[in-house]
Amino acid sequence: MTNKTINTLSFTLTDGIGHLEMCKPPGNQMTAEFFSEFNEMVDELRGLKGLKAIVISSKGRHFSSGADLEELLEQAVITGDINHPEMNENWNIISERNYRSFLFFEETEIPVIAAIRGVCIGSAFELALFSHFRFCGEDAVFGLPETTFNLMPGLGGVRKIAALSGQAKAIELVLKGNTFGSEEAQQNHLVDRIVPRRKVVEFSVAFARKVMKNYKKQKAPFYLRQIPLDEPFFD
Repeated sequence: MTNKTINTLSFTLTDGIGHLEMCKPPGNQMTAEFFSEFNEMVDELRGLKGLKAIVISSKGRHFSSGADLEELLEQAVITGDINHPEMNENWNIISERNYRSFLFFEETEIPVIAAIRGVCIGSAFELALFSHFRFCGEDAVFGLPETTFNLMPGLGGVRKIAALSGQAKAIELVLKGNTFGSEEAQQNHLVDRIVPRRKVVEFSVAFARKVMKNYKKQKAPFYLRQIPLDEPFFD
């Protein structure tokens, strides 16, 4: 796979940098169709020759509004029904599959950068948290609003926030379910740099190009220190 476009996603590979893009604007919602295609795409990325870095972004104004709420609530009702145990088992299998795909981005040895503009909430925020680096525009909005619908984040976001911001902050953000902006996200170490929204993808690709040679993910803080504070873009 070098270049591929399906209904909800596209992928291009240029000079070793794979660009995975959600392409159902304006909301780039993570529907059941999205997760099906996403899981298949991730399977193709595993072991892809020539892949040296991954940038995750979206078409349009927003990164993603997260999972389809109607689908999610409908599934929650079904899986809570003791008369449908087979549905509950099936949902657990689907959730585990989605989580394993997210985990790929955390575990891979090549740099993974989330380029975030606009809304990035729910499962979309969880996906971004599994990236090694997160760069966002000044307009970015984050959150895990699941508890406001009597649900819990189910794709590893709580664990990732706890690792980045501490357990107390993770509990606070999850239980309140509030959204928050880019500056608060940066203060809580949930994003690494705020850049002009129109430059987020360009910046992320430039950063990927700069760090992908001999990349060591445990050295993430070192790579971030290489970004000039007075000029956030690379030549």
